Amino acid sequence: MIISYINGEWKEPGSLCQAIGIFKENFHKTVSVVGGGGKTTVIRRLMDECRNAEIPCAVSTTTHIQKCDAGYFLGKPSVEMFRQIMIKYGVVWMGRETTDGKLASFQEEYLKEISREPGVLLLEADGAKRLPVKTPAEHEPVICEQTDIVLNVYGMSAVGKKLKEGCFRVKETGKILGKTEEDILCPEDIVTLAVSQSAGRKYVTDDMEYQVILNQADTKEQKKMAVELAEEIVKQLSDRHADSMECPGQIRRVHVVSDLIPLKERW
Repeated sequence: MIISYINGEWKEPGSLCQAIGIFKENFHKTVSVVGGGGKTTVIRRLMDECRNAEIPCAVSTTTHIQKCDAGYFLGKPSVEMFRQIMIKYGVVWMGRETTDGKLASFQEEYLKEISREPGVLLLEADGAKRLPVKTPAEHEPVICEQTDIVLNVYGMSAVGKKLKEGCFRVKETGKILGKTEEDILCPEDIVTLAVSQSAGRKYVTDDMEYQVILNQADTKEQKKMAVELAEEIVKQLSDRHADSMECPGQIRRVHVVSDLIPLKERW
């Protein structure tokens, strides 16, 4: 399920790519994915959709990302090898292999060069230790300046749990919410985090479009809750703009999703 609150209206886009604004006739974008609650799953789904739509797509990271053993993996920062893999597979998954079995970022200059290549560049720009909600530490997230869209992911499964059970960076989360690690994460806390320049919108600039994905809306109750939260997130940020308050990264889209698994490979 993918439903999107876009410009004050609920819509049912045909794909996650369409939801965030990636179309075959307008696909040259760099997308940085931050937060918790399934960033890599979101990236894999977007990559699969791009491949099926014949949209060139590259995946990498500014922090760390899961390793990929497929033929379209690129482990060295070579533009020529990148182009060869893209021609053959239509997608590239790239990064520097580390001793812990993950991939680390290539140098910033290389990512800038790749962002100028035709296609979509998807960057995992944050880490959350697989927890549904993330509040960044001082050095996080790592959003590159060429980013067009920042996708901030929240997992609805964290709502109703103690902060220490559902949140990564509990200290930072509690500071913004005025709670302790033993307190319960409430629905309205997701809104607070999503609109905060110290949390969801951290390092989002005026040149970037800020979007929120409310993931894991798997039950009727979670879906209803996520729909209400989506409307409130947009309302709060719209009110801040109306009051002429500093509010970089004006939000245009909030998405409610469930069962967001990678598509069956038809490659």
